[in-house]
Amino acid sequence: MKNFKWFLFILSLAFFLRVNAQDNNPARQEYKIADLYTKLLNSASSANFDSTEILSNNFTKVFVSFIKSNTGTLSYSFKKLKEKGFYIISSADGDFRIYTWDTWTGGTMHFFKTVYQWRANGKVYIKEVQTDEGDPGGFCSEMFTITVLDKKFYLPVTNGIYSSKDASQSIGVFTIINSALVDTVKLFHTKTKQLNYIGISYDFFSVADRPERPVKLITYDEKFKILYIPVVNDKAEVTKRNILYQLTNNYFEFIGIEIGKRKK
Repeated sequence: MKNFKWFLFILSLAFFLRVNAQDNNPARQEYKIADLYTKLLNSASSANFDSTEILSNNFTKVFVSFIKSNTGTLSYSFKKLKEKGFYIISSADGDFRIYTWDTWTGGTMHFFKTVYQWRANGKVYIKEVQTDEGDPGGFCSEMFTITVLDKKFYLPVTNGIYSSKDASQSIGVFTIINSALVDTVKLFHTKTKQLNYIGISYDFFSVADRPERPVKLITYDEKFKILYIPVVNDKAEVTKRNILYQLTNNYFEFIGIEIGKRKK
């Protein structure tokens, strides 16, 4: 088994070196990177845990190295990777992008990898998110872009999968200050406190009959500038009631709890 793991490591390393030694054309490189991810998927489906972990770690190295050395990837579509289950979500202005993918190193609890990429002052930066041990992370499925006092803010929606039943959805706040990506601005104001993050934990089976995937629980109505956070009952079931936050000149203000969505 040790010899086999060593062989996989050498094979993945050789692939890594070959990818980075060639030109930086995104389309050609994506084809090779997608092929590496396919190998990871095949390993995971065969329940070969040792090889899956090795392939997953090496895929991350290859992918992160590629986007770090190619600033044009900020606007590249990555169609092939999306077809394989990658989530690549960009802000409306194109200055911020979040890459998330399943590492396939978990079971019913899914572990995700996240990379941020943003543009500031004519340069493109990336940040590979490091999670605490045991933290499975989540995948970004949507991003709302708003303007407050002439400042752009990005509100990504993130989803966690902890079992076939237990899940979460949250919304955070990001902005770019100078060249730094900042996630500490407390843009959500409740009656008693200010938050930079709102999340819910819920029973997936309570919304399994919804047609969309991923399910859209936290939503933003651009017309009324209202953010909807679903109310979850004591059984972790998603109800028809929503907590409403409306965007004012400076922040999202709590305005009440209502059934459904406003239409006028």
